[in-house]
Amino acid sequence: MAWPATNYTASYDKLAGTFKPQVDPKLWPALMARSPLLAYVPKGKVNGTKFDWEIAVEPTRLYTEASSTDTTIDGSGDASNASVVFTSGTGLEAGMLIRNVTRATPIGTYGADEIMQILTVTTATCTVKRDYAAQNSGTGSAVHATGDVFEVIATPKEEGSSPGANKYIDVTLTSNYTQNFDFEIEVTGDQLASERMVVADTVQAQVSMGMQKLSNELESTLLYGALNASAVAGSDTYVRSTKGLQNFLYASGANVDYTTKAITEPAINSRFDAIVQDKTDPMDKFIIVTHPTNARTISHFGEDVVRVTQDSTKWGRSISTFKSDLGIEADIIWTLNCSKSDLFIIDLNKIELVEFRPWQTATRNFQTDGVDAMRQRVLGSYGVKVVDPLYSHAALSYITW
Repeated sequence: MAWPATNYTASYDKLAGTFKPQVDPKLWPALMARSPLLAYVPKGKVNGTKFDWEIAVEPTRLYTEASSTDTTIDGSGDASNASVVFTSGTGLEAGMLIRNVTRATPIGTYGADEIMQILTVTTATCTVKRDYAAQNSGTGSAVHATGDVFEVIATPKEEGSSPGANKYIDVTLTSNYTQNFDFEIEVTGDQLASERMVVADTVQAQVSMGMQKLSNELESTLLYGALNASAVAGSDTYVRSTKGLQNFLYASGANVDYTTKAITEPAINSRFDAIVQDKTDPMDKFIIVTHPTNARTISHFGEDVVRVTQDSTKWGRSISTFKSDLGIEADIIWTLNCSKSDLFIIDLNKIELVEFRPWQTATRNFQTDGVDAMRQRVLGSYGVKVVDPLYSHAALSYITW
């Protein structure tokens, strides 16, 4: 097919009988040996060039206040305005106990945070019982403000109660496309007629360079693959490409720090904290992927205060694993295919490099097309699958360099 002048993305022409279904089982292990990142990322399978997956959305326990409730509880533990308006009332029901998780709301002699009970719910407006725990002895006041986030503690039920509100939230469907990757080697007829060792050296050198190209492209695509949404899916007018991690991650509400603009220990710790706050399982396997320059910065963390026992014949300092202040560990994978502008925290339980067509080889020679050369093409079709991109992964972006 002719390469289009603009809008490179959506689909592809099927190969017109030029390939044999010969699968090379050695290619993947060799590629992974060249790339620690590819060795870490799980691999899955899909059944088509466009593939979909479901993302289960857990019922929220957090609700944001849309307009302020009253600011003070008087000495009797009562309030003049006992209503709260949230931005959404989905899942709220009478009887729930809630508390403010945006700010401390000290009340009573010991300054315990105020607990409130929802009495009635009308859309997103709730009447509440202030100081449900009756900890106010007249010495404290609780302040809540617009934009504060409240967390549901529990929903107590009376004996013989009817079923509560249905909190189920339907799954959302996410999709992506696979992308074709290939390399080709060529040995001329005269090279083929030369001593076998020379031919073998030529083929081996080209295969080695081709595999390095594939490794680089797969790593880069995993992180930065881009999909042109305006292209027509399934058309052979455009070349299809897959959407990478950054495209999934850099969306509204994502766990991305683009204001620090530097690789710092507090910045990385903050991203891990946000992952935990988003309710991602901290027992998942995480890795940090970044440019060698940023990996060197991490290796200098604490060098002025931390003493590391060295082998008597070695000198130097390298940090291969980052342990957050919450105890979450992540191996550090550096690659030149990651921009100096980025550091990614990847939940390996929530990402896959999916395979549509395994690596195949096709050989052409003088007998097949009359060209005075032996040509071999290696081609496969792969895509990127990212689950919970807004919650389970994180990034430092806009890093200064």
